[in-house]
Amino acid sequence: DADGAAAAVGAAADAGGAAADRQLQGILGDTVFEGGYPMCGFSKVDLVDDPIRRFCLRQCRREDIGLIRPSFDEWEQYCRETAPMDLWDEDCKQYFACTFGCDVWGGDRDHFLSLDADARNEYLMETKADMYASGITKEQRCVLDKCHAYCAKRELNTCRETQFRQKCVLGDPVSYGCDVDCNNAPSATFWRRALPLSAAAVALWVAAAAL
Repeated sequence: DADGAAAAVGAAADAGGAAADRQLQGILGDTVFEGGYPMCGFSKVDLVDDPIRRFCLRQCRREDIGLIRPSFDEWEQYCRETAPMDLWDEDCKQYFACTFGCDVWGGDRDHFLSLDADARNEYLMETKADMYASGITKEQRCVLDKCHAYCAKRELNTCRETQFRQKCVLGDPVSYGCDVDCNNAPSATFWRRALPLSAAAVALWVAAAAL
């Protein structure tokens, strides 16, 4: 009947509004655990074509519950997805160059730095696939952890170091017999809070994510 149809429409509108609120929270970096939203939300747009999301992923902030967001994994994926850009993030470049200087990744930092954007992107994909395709042993994982911990301390700023420390500790290296020092980086003395996105920027991001 008409009343039932109106009620159904109202319920659908409420549900849609709640979903939009959760999406907006994800974009702004609010903590949204039930929906599983990362700090910078989801998008069907390639990161190289999404300056708003790139801006978001470059932030480094501590939530009220004490966790650093975005996570180090999110930041590392941001680096990988933007590797084809000519103007690649300098932190990404120096961190990955450092890791390729480790024996476990081939021990050739200079070769990585000599690559152009397209070749760099291919190299990152191929080396990761080669490393993990057949699985890694606990010993290999520990060597990788130590390489990455060293490079986070050597090449990244204080907040990024803390991002890595959080990832390292949550990975529980003791459980697989690894003696990597997750806390070798100094405690954070500053936090780069994510700048509030303007309403126009958020609107553009939402429109792009809906495509």
